[in-house]
Amino acid sequence: MLPVGYFSPTQDPPNVRKTAVLIDEIMALAQLAESVGYDGMYFPEHHFQKDAFLPNPVLLAGLVGMRTQRLKVGPAVMLAPLYHPLRLAEDAAVIDLATKGRFVCALGIGYVEEDFHAFGIPFKQRVSRTEECIEILRRAWTGEPFSYPSKYHQLENVRVTPAPFQQPGPPIWAAGWSKPGVERAGRMADGLIADPMQSLPVIKEQARQYREAAARHGRKPYYVLMRDCVIGESAEQVLRKSEPAMYKYRWYFENGAYVEDEYFKDIKTSADLSFERCAKDRLIAGSPAACRDQLQMWKEEVRPDYLILRMRHAMGPELPVALDDMRLFGEKVIPFL
Repeated sequence: MLPVGYFSPTQDPPNVRKTAVLIDEIMALAQLAESVGYDGMYFPEHHFQKDAFLPNPVLLAGLVGMRTQRLKVGPAVMLAPLYHPLRLAEDAAVIDLATKGRFVCALGIGYVEEDFHAFGIPFKQRVSRTEECIEILRRAWTGEPFSYPSKYHQLENVRVTPAPFQQPGPPIWAAGWSKPGVERAGRMADGLIADPMQSLPVIKEQARQYREAAARHGRKPYYVLMRDCVIGESAEQVLRKSEPAMYKYRWYFENGAYVEDEYFKDIKTSADLSFERCAKDRLIAGSPAACRDQLQMWKEEVRPDYLILRMRHAMGPELPVALDDMRLFGEKVIPFL
């Protein structure tokens, strides 16, 4: 069976709700997710956002972990260069102990320069700091004293206690959407989180590159497919519910996020980007039966080890609809995967 995680939004539409209400909604989503068969819940990280994006996915994962019994929890992804590796190792170990081994440490190098400037971290150091972070986490989670020749920190005969519940430590998944990022995941990480916005041919090539990189470095590949999902009882209902996802996809198009492919080659402006065009070999969209068929195709073509779905965005849907969508997918799709 293919495990399914839920990617939880951590932001509000501007001036609509207080962030405290959003945290309550995340808890409601998490508790429902656990009851209808989801395997995990994962949280993004950004800073200084006008739409109240929550900045600490590690802390949020711990909070959700303590309100659930079975769900895996973790960032997807945390911005590794902005963390002191020892502090992250300690926080992750405590959460992993508190949740009895349910913490997943998913990280990325980051791409918003303003985040780095505010924390005094040079943007050009993001790759080297991320690689150092991964190496230090692995040593720290042994619970034994170690030294590390860090470029950025003083690490001489340090010991992180307590050790995490999982040994040799929580799994480290890396986001890698470029060829160097995919290679890095194959070389250093326990899994790769796929680019959530690209089409099937792009994702298939990425999966191939990752598995080859993992094999070269003697690592067992673990491919985490991430997709947007719009589910409903009818095609008309799905189309009505698609606007929050389309708002995000048009933003991606305007900011040059797509790899050139046959699907969008005739699209000149974001206004020309239709839901039907986006849905083909990219989204999981339609009735439960249609979602099952599409996911079967993805399983055959890409062979993922894990699936993370994004079903709610900054622009919606509102909580009652989000809960209904989560339940519908959990009851009518997950058991068939």
